[in-house]
Amino acid sequence: MGVAHHASYVPWLEEARIDGMRQLGLSYKALEERGIGMPVVDIHVQYKRKLGFDDVVDLETTIEISGQSRVLFHTTLKKESQICAMATVTVATVNNQGVPTRIPEDVADFLAKAAQ
Repeated sequence: MGVAHHASYVPWLEEARIDGMRQLGLSYKALEERGIGMPVVDIHVQYKRKLGFDDVVDLETTIEISGQSRVLFHTTLKKESQICAMATVTVATVNNQGVPTRIPEDVADFLAKAAQ
């Protein structure tokens, strides 16, 4: 059909989240080494305009802490300054056993500063 398949957006959102954290100085790998996981518990994508297979897309992501154990990553996908999609990825912090846990204070502080 000449457009990017809707399932293609999930890896793009994953890359935006992981790379965005890395650019802010927060390594997901380092969090895992501390016993902190951040699995995705919800993804919502609202498609506005089509994206083609060779389009260059800018992704802008903001961070929101929601409660004691959830972080929301709001991403806008733009092509030539036009919004093509808006998405929210919700992650929950868990320990090594996969049990929900509070966001560690230093991580929450870091994310709160990044959200400003």
